[in-house]
Amino acid sequence: MKPCPVFPRNWMPPDGLDRSRPREVRLTAGGKGLLSLAAIFLAAGVVVAIGLGIVTAREAEEHRLLREQGADTEAVVTRLWRDSGESKQPWVAYRFTAGDHTYHGRAKIRHATWVRLSVGSPLPVRFVPSHPEINRPLGTQSKSTSLWVPYLVGAGFAAFGWLTTLPVQIQRRFLTEGREAPGVVTRHEKTDKETTVHYEFLLLSGSTGKGHSGSGKLPPPVGSTICVLYHPENPRKNTRYPFALVKLARAGYASKPRITSPLTSVSRKSRPWNLKVSRV
Repeated sequence: MKPCPVFPRNWMPPDGLDRSRPREVRLTAGGKGLLSLAAIFLAAGVVVAIGLGIVTAREAEEHRLLREQGADTEAVVTRLWRDSGESKQPWVAYRFTAGDHTYHGRAKIRHATWVRLSVGSPLPVRFVPSHPEINRPLGTQSKSTSLWVPYLVGAGFAAFGWLTTLPVQIQRRFLTEGREAPGVVTRHEKTDKETTVHYEFLLLSGSTGKGHSGSGKLPPPVGSTICVLYHPENPRKNTRYPFALVKLARAGYASKPRITSPLTSVSRKSRPWNLKVSRV
């Protein structure tokens, strides 16, 4: 039968945890860095969505002009080559005359067409008379980007930025409203990436709860005393303290008015608790 852990008598929580809840919490340097990274991804999502949206709209307009106003002419092949990658995509460069000017273009073409061409060969092309720089070889249909792709890519960047803030939100919620308790390390579980620390902790009611969390490079030894923070109404949601991303504000620290933003305006009910759930 597995022995019960022995909790220390007259255990005192780390300095500051005995304050009344909700506690004042501040970001550590790591937390600020993580939120800065999230802000970068959020801004990148906006920039990428706008940039891709402009490119997609331009491609759609060029396809429309070629389809509705295009005129056919004969160009001359000036160069033939293939991509250096695995696809070995064939390319052709050409020139043609429209009015008093000579225009140049290049395009991807099918391999069957490419092998029949040589430098100086004639190549039928379609161009827009009012804008001859818009042109393409006949028989080639460049694929335009779908109109929803820019928004999907931008939303992906923004979603990744929001996911980056989750560890900060979790640790902030625990430190703000979690109840402190003495814990004892019961065992280690090693994996390829890290060592998971399993522990038991003493609830306010006198019963015990169980939990586990990652330890980083130096896990506390088995049998050592640790501090645990747990959800007052659901002790299965718990974690070890201290944290890497948030810390307690100094005693007497007056919090400044908060500026709401997509990264900080998270309501108390919607803030996630620890994702690792352990039995009590």
